[in-house]
Amino acid sequence: MSMSTTIEDGDARTVSLSEAAVIAVADERGIDPTDLPPLYEFVDPDALDALFEGRCEMGGEVRFTLDGCVVTVYADGRVEADLPAE
Repeated sequence: MSMSTTIEDGDARTVSLSEAAVIAVADERGIDPTDLPPLYEFVDPDALDALFEGRCEMGGEVRFTLDGCVVTVYADGRVEADLPAE
């Protein structure tokens, strides 16, 4: 069974989507965010932040892998990190 951590839009109001992705992965893995490899090794943080700037009304999502976790960023501001079961 896989685990999952979700950062809701309300939780992420003061952080960018790229920061929320790092926080979600760190929470999912039970580590400090500074212990993760740099996000830019996996995805362009500026592009990620700009993708759903202003929270897109028409929906959509982007998915990528960060340090073994599958990260899904939704247009409504939710960010999920799932650590697949081994």
